Amino acid sequence: MTHTEGTERIIIQEVSEKGMTLNVNGEIRTIHNQLAELKELVKNQNVSNVTYENKVYNIEHINEANFGVVTSNKVFNGVLTRDLILLLKDKKKPQSFLSGLPEEDKDNWESIRMHLRDAQEILVESFVWIIGWEMRRLFSIGNDKEKRIETKIDEYLNHCFSTYRISLQLINFLFISQLWDEKSSNPAINSKNDEISNFFNASRDLKLSELRNLFQSLIKVYKTNKLEFPLKNEELGDVDEFLNPESKFNLACAELENLELMDPGKIAFGLGHCHTAEISLTTILSNFIFLADYQLVTLKKIEYEESRNSVAWYIKDLNILENNESKNLLRYLKFDNTPQLTYSVFFRNRNTSVNLFPFLIDYNALTNESDFQLLFYQCREGESGLRYFSSKSEKEKVIDYMATAAESMEIKSETQKNELQKNIRLDMVSKQFEEAMNTLLGTNFKFKPKVSEINDDLLGNL
Repeated sequence: MTHTEGTERIIIQEVSEKGMTLNVNGEIRTIHNQLAELKELVKNQNVSNVTYENKVYNIEHINEANFGVVTSNKVFNGVLTRDLILLLKDKKKPQSFLSGLPEEDKDNWESIRMHLRDAQEILVESFVWIIGWEMRRLFSIGNDKEKRIETKIDEYLNHCFSTYRISLQLINFLFISQLWDEKSSNPAINSKNDEISNFFNASRDLKLSELRNLFQSLIKVYKTNKLEFPLKNEELGDVDEFLNPESKFNLACAELENLELMDPGKIAFGLGHCHTAEISLTTILSNFIFLADYQLVTLKKIEYEESRNSVAWYIKDLNILENNESKNLLRYLKFDNTPQLTYSVFFRNRNTSVNLFPFLIDYNALTNESDFQLLFYQCREGESGLRYFSSKSEKEKVIDYMATAAESMEIKSETQKNELQKNIRLDMVSKQFEEAMNTLLGTNFKFKPKVSEINDDLLGNL
């Protein structure tokens, strides 16, 4: 007898090391706990879905990588949370969390909602602000019981992609920023290649695979020129893991990249895709675990004070970005006699500090607004500006180069002064990008001022 889709149901009733107990259209069957055998059964029954613990899976979305997660009935983010907490177990908060677990919960604490949420909050607070921000969103989607499963699946996958993207961007900015400093001191460094050129010249957002290729090419530039990496060797680990195409890291990256390229109009995303994305993101962040050892600090403003017959000093107004919900911005004033670059965004810890400006900027500092708004460089906007992405608003923002004159002049009002200063600062973003590009690529690129379409037209036919 041939069954048609919709009349035949396969329900996984029980899973053990020895096998699976299935209800196939009312008939109880037992098979080995192997994906190949399950797929063969599904094929013979002419169905595409299997049900386990009230979750429906398309069999085509289950592979060897996520099969164990499916059959273990892990909750959303259970694998990600457990693996990252265990990697950070020597840190104070994760250590305290793990040691405080009841004995009966220690083997599967990630399946217990109360423990899972506690661990997730620790991860959010542990990672550098921008990654913690993305994690908070990812965890929120996974923990939302009210949202329709179709919506939840799409949002979860998109935030896995964005967390991967922002992680790569942040690390690429770090490597490019330090390479720019190194090349400025030593022009003999060979820093020109296709990937770096694409980073500076692209007129569209780079694909995930292109961002990974850029990261790999930057590692090679550092190695070829015998430069010290911007991260300690023990933090970065074995760099061959990032370069070997068959490494766990690169295979996980490829899985996420392939998922993002899928056309949702032709293929409906399912829970199996979510498990694949979570496993892949877990592997990637496990290799980027050093991001839990750094913080982002923005230099909002510097004031210079010097009085008669006394030592001059600089007053530095700093924002230390934190992930604790009750304190996501720590304001800090530092007084010293060391000059510093205004509006810098530092990726730092006690031992390392690298300025990521103009690739990562605090837009609110530049426009003299309160709080902070981090923007990530995405691509060039022709020859007249740069396109950025705000992780908070999840919107793009274009910063046009206006060639604002920085010269002495009479100011009519405070509003005029503030607007002039804002435009000069925003122009500085383009000029710094221009300087970095020309230094690393050996070019002579110059931004052209943004011209309005009305002025450009000149009304010549009237």
